[in-house]
Amino acid sequence: MAQWALSAEEINVAFYCGHIAVHTVERNDNVMIYGPVIMNAEVISYKEDFRQVKTVGISQGREREKEIAKKNYPQIETFKEVTQKGILFTLEDGQVDAVIQDLTKAAVVRQYASKPLSDTDYVSYVLVVDKEFAETEAFIDFIESYNRAVEKLNDKEYLAEKLQVEKEWLADKTIEFLPLDGRKE
Repeated sequence: MAQWALSAEEINVAFYCGHIAVHTVERNDNVMIYGPVIMNAEVISYKEDFRQVKTVGISQGREREKEIAKKNYPQIETFKEVTQKGILFTLEDGQVDAVIQDLTKAAVVRQYASKPLSDTDYVSYVLVVDKEFAETEAFIDFIESYNRAVEKLNDKEYLAEKLQVEKEWLADKTIEFLPLDGRKE
């Protein structure tokens, strides 16, 4: 897993959900959260009438997403924590009525309807960086390349092409890629 690679100093930067980012930083003095990179990346995927969704499958440890879902969809009664690999199986098998997943994963399984997790902005992923690497020219180059990618990915047509979906599929999705500046926050 990427969190262990960063901890073992095998990589210099990683994109993590807030939960994993905080745990990684707490356990490793050599890394820091540099800043938010993606907002609104999760969707709720479901098979049938969304009004009937009561039980939702969610990846383990995603407490923030649970809070957001409860706030926005009061009909949700329970959450079942599931491994990332098993999450769609629980939906297909009827163990849950819906699942919360990353938009990129939902794009692959378009047989399920999906809707945004929230109608208000929230941070989905942050950049965690090795503190020493953050002081290098290579990191400044990384930031510049990353920001060029952000500009492209925020174009819905380009993103739809990369996700191999119709632009209309993204119409109600509010994912936003956030640029980074070249200095620590």
